[in-house]
Formats: sequence, structure tokens, C-alpha cells
Amino acid sequence: MPRHRATLLPPARRTRRFSLIPLADTMFQLLIFFMLSSGLTPYSLLGFGQVPAGPEAHGAGNGSEPASAAGSLEDRVLWRITAGGLSFNAQHFEFSELETLSAGLSSRADPVSVVLIPEAAARIQDIVSVMAALNAAGVETVQLGISPQEG
Repeated sequence: MPRHRATLLPPARRTRRFSLIPLADTMFQLLIFFMLSSGLTPYSLLGFGQVPAGPEAHGAGNGSEPASAAGSLEDRVLWRITAGGLSFNAQHFEFSELETLSAGLSSRADPVSVVLIPEAAARIQDIVSVMAALNAAGVETVQLGISPQEG
């Protein structure tokens, strides 16, 4: 019988398998990123709510409807946040007076709801500073509104 001759074939290439190590490294880096970024936003503990619309929002129902969580209009205070401070009752206050204003709200007999309306020139840090001062003073209901379009 004839012997088979070895054919001259190129050596077989080793196939590379998919490695999970780079994927695990990426997942670990994403985990660390999200853990760090979530720790930088303690302001997520502040509660937000919507200002209810309609007559039942102001307690003008037939008496059997419960009052809104925000209270009546008398218990609602409107603060406009501007570039250098805030406006309240047609008066402008600097941010240095924020603790005094917040303490005045928390010392009222009835719980008060504060509606913050930032103007276009207000910075995010200004809004956060006002919310933090209200939270520190014990104001339980803080709502964020939008400023009506000018012009």
C-alpha cells in the first residue's frame, strides 16, 4: 500500500477566544463611577411636589374632599429666586438673609408650603442653597415651579 504523503499545509492558527476580563474591568469602573456620583447629590433627599390646579386644590370643594397636601393658599409662600438673592412679598433679600427667612417660616403655627420659582438668571447652586436652608429650618413641603415666559 502506498503511504500517504504528508501535505504541506500551513500550521493551524490558534483561534482567540472572547475574553471577559476587559468587560469586567469596564463594569467595575462604571460601578465606581455611579457610586461616587450618587454620593455627590445629597439633595435628592429633598421632597418635591406639584402645585395642584383647579378649585379642589384650594379646598373649595363640597367639604367631603380632603384638603390638598400643600395646604390652602394662606399656607403657601411664593419665593422667586433671582441672580443675587430671592424676592418675597415684593422685597428683595440677599442669600445671607436666607437662614433668618427660613427660620421665620418654620416658627409659624401652621405648617407652610414654599413654592420656589427660579428666574432665568438664577443658578442651580442658588436653588440648591435655598432648598438646603429650608430643609435645615424644618420646612417640610418645598415645591419647584416654573417662571412664566416673559415677552
